[in-house]
Amino acid sequence: MEIDKDEPRYCICHQVSYGEMVGCDGEDCEIEWFHYECVGLTTKPKGDWYCPDCLKKRNRK
Repeated sequence: MEIDKDEPRYCICHQVSYGEMVGCDGEDCEIEWFHYECVGLTTKPKGDWYCPDCLKKRNRK
């Protein structure tokens, strides 16, 4: 199956949306959506979830 070159890209892997994805709760997250596998998740997180970049930013405050 060919992927449309205009399809939006997500995640740290810069690929299209597929499978289970999680949204980052960081207000200014540049990526927003992540594939479970790419961020080490196997199940839906309980409560707020922050991507690695937003987690670093939060810890600096």
